[in-house]
Amino acid sequence: MLDIWLNPGSWTHEQWLVFSILGFIVVAVIFVAYRLFKIVRSVSGKRELPVLRPGKRAGSKR
Repeated sequence: MLDIWLNPGSWTHEQWLVFSILGFIVVAVIFVAYRLFKIVRSVSGKRELPVLRPGKRAGSKR
């Protein structure tokens, strides 16, 4: 059985389809895990509080 999987030249269409679907699932799981890691890292960081006083707004020319 292992020699069949190690020789892609002898694969049937169904085996290529299974391999493609599994490859897509692996790539999708890695991508989702990476995005979740970035979201969790950004949420855990310290955020600046907005300055809400009218005289301190950016671009205000008083």
